[in-house]
Amino acid sequence: MNDEECEAAIRGWFEANLGARVTGIERQGRWRPAWYVDAEGPDGAMQCYVRGERTEQFLPYGLRREHAIHELLEKGGIRVPHIYGFIEELPGTVMARVEGAPNLGTSANEADRQSVLQQLAEQMASMHGLDTQPFADAGLTLPEDPRAVTLSLFQDFYDNYASRRKRPDPGLEFASQWVMRNAPPASEPARYAACDAGQFLFEGDRLTAMMDFELSTLSDPLMDLAAMRIRGQWEDLGNLPDFYRVYEQVSGRPVDLDKVRFHTAAFSLSGALASAICLEEFRDAPSGNADYVEYQSWVIWELKQALEAIGECMGVALVMPEMPAPATTRFSEAIFALKAALDSDPPADEIGAYHRRVEGSIADHLDLLSQYGEAFDAAYLADARRLLGTRVASTSEADRQLEELVMASGSEMDEALLRALHARTCNQGYLLAVPGSYYIKGLTELLLPI
Repeated sequence: MNDEECEAAIRGWFEANLGARVTGIERQGRWRPAWYVDAEGPDGAMQCYVRGERTEQFLPYGLRREHAIHELLEKGGIRVPHIYGFIEELPGTVMARVEGAPNLGTSANEADRQSVLQQLAEQMASMHGLDTQPFADAGLTLPEDPRAVTLSLFQDFYDNYASRRKRPDPGLEFASQWVMRNAPPASEPARYAACDAGQFLFEGDRLTAMMDFELSTLSDPLMDLAAMRIRGQWEDLGNLPDFYRVYEQVSGRPVDLDKVRFHTAAFSLSGALASAICLEEFRDAPSGNADYVEYQSWVIWELKQALEAIGECMGVALVMPEMPAPATTRFSEAIFALKAALDSDPPADEIGAYHRRVEGSIADHLDLLSQYGEAFDAAYLADARRLLGTRVASTSEADRQLEELVMASGSEMDEALLRALHARTCNQGYLLAVPGSYYIKGLTELLLPI
């Protein structure tokens, strides 16, 4: 559907289902279809948000599933935006627009921050205490084996990746094989977990809404505490060990840091596996609203965190590789001209500004590739030659042969593969660390220990 058809579907649904007249629709400036909607209903003015389905269908879960989860959370007393219904034609979930903003880094003072974090711990503990049967009735898998509880999210994502991928990736495969070989049994039965946790809105000293339940599973609640380590790289979630102690107090659930480290690897890797399929779909059928550099960043940033968490679990101290001297190539002047042309043409609206950010990030990525790409590829080929014991002519051939080595090896090769694949992933991260990226810290700095 084009933008006009989407807006017509939204207007029609509001009138037919809520008896409301839409007075304004604004497309949110991002890769995912979403709209801010103002309307006049029988009880007065309404401010809503319509969350659309992802353009690239790369997750093992869909929007209808998330909608059902959101409804159950609302019924369970969790502080979430009110759900009005589902627009099948889009598809899209219609919810109330809630006051507040993300990122506690914008909080006015420390007292407000601590108040919101206390409420976040309470909300998470309440979510983890919900009856799991309604979620199972809504279609979520309810694992019973303790090891299956631990791997609940990861197994869905790995199966999705393995059935749909089209190219080798030794980093993703190494991390996946390590996770499957080293998964510890869960210490309690499966509970509801948001998985992509730590997402909320706040205003002043009050948490106004929990949000984003797309990745929810019935699994180990410690997954949520692990996921906060990843989100905390660009949103201020405070000192996480302190937050874990607050969570222990309000939930009565002990926090096993070794298991949190494992879940950090499994959760972050799950995101990287899904994002790799997102890139496959983009290459096959690129959407006009896609964000290529962001998609690439998801894969590399999440894989990097997974490898670093594996290093924590193994007791291996990983380091960031040093940046080589920048090169000047025959592409440098053309890239400079492209960036200047983009800067000279200001966008007219929010979606136009989004497209301009996407175009600018691609130009910045090309600039970094021209300066460092050749040196990084040479470093990767040298590592591949050392591990394989033979010369490798190209990075694609190195990917193929190293993945074969991963699949043929056991734990005896773990440290050597981890170090080489982490170095490669870090170098790829440097190439994606464009100005304004949410992921710069995760792409260029090591995961903070807990």
